[in-house]
Order: sequence, then C-alpha cells, then structure tokens
Amino acid sequence: MMDKQKKKWIASLLEMLGVIVLTVAIFKFVVIPVRIDGISMENTLHDQSVAMINAIGVSEENIHRFDIVVLYSDKLDEKIIKRVIGMPGDTVEFKQDELYINGEKMNQDFLDSDFVEQSKITYNVSQFTDDFKVKVDEGKYFVMGDNRLRSTDSRELGAFTLDDIIGVKGLVIYPFSDIQWID
Repeated sequence: MMDKQKKKWIASLLEMLGVIVLTVAIFKFVVIPVRIDGISMENTLHDQSVAMINAIGVSEENIHRFDIVVLYSDKLDEKIIKRVIGMPGDTVEFKQDELYINGEKMNQDFLDSDFVEQSKITYNVSQFTDDFKVKVDEGKYFVMGDNRLRSTDSRELGAFTLDDIIGVKGLVIYPFSDIQWID
C-alpha cells in the first residue's frame, strides 16, 4: 500500500517540477515580463504598466524601424524599453523636431502630437528632440524613447547590437485599461 502512495507522491512531485521548469523556460525564452519603469516611452507606454514581450525570433529579419524593443544596457545595468529609430548603416538626423533617415524625412505617427506640444510647454523648450546627426554602425541599432525630453537612449548610451536586444513587440497586460499590442 505504501508503495502505491509513494509512487503517486513521486509522480506528483515530478509533475510539479515539470510545470515549474516549463514555466521558467517560457518566461526565460518565449515571453519576457517587463514593468515599464519611468516615463521615457510616454505617451505610448505608461510608467508602471506591465507588458509581455516576445523573446522568440529576435533576429535581423524581425527587427524593423519603429519597432518597440526591450534591450539590456550594460551602461545602466538594466533592461530598457525603447523604439528602433536607426537601422544598421543608417544616418539618423533630427532637425527642428523632424526625423531624417539617410536624408529622407520620416513620418513619426507613433508620437502623440498633443503630448509633444504639451511637453514643450511643460519643460519650456522649443524642440521636443534636440538637433543631432549620427551614423549608425553596421550591426547596431539606434533606439530612442518616445518621450524624447525624458529618455536615456542611444543619444547617451550609444547604439545597441542585436545581442543587446532581448525582446521585440508584445502586449501590455496591466493596467487592464491600457491593454494594447506593442508594435
């Protein structure tokens, strides 16, 4: 009788261990839970929101301009969430709040124009993004926060390699009022 009970107990223990290993593997290699810490991605992503970011398929083919990515910053020693602005080999330039990639003016539809204008008033500045020009090295990505006035990004940290990118796109899951896909 004890042998059957012992076998059931061992089977239950192994099943629980399997569930734990599977759960850890999913959250390590499939989706990455990320808490948005700070206002650098306002008004797209909000401080203290929680997102599940896709960790599968992080490759050159799956990262596109204007995608939102989670990266690991060695300089900050933490994960950060930003938007890809410059691709490998691009020249990124901002002039009078206008984005130019390789000399071509780009539309920034992902920015909320009301938020941009209100931020300029709040911080008493004439431009949402200071003028600059940078050449992105091959194999690197230039990323910026959507809240340009309050973002530590490639302008200070430099461009990031593909190995620095740990997730791309995903889903905001909390707060429930903010549930949205992250493209």
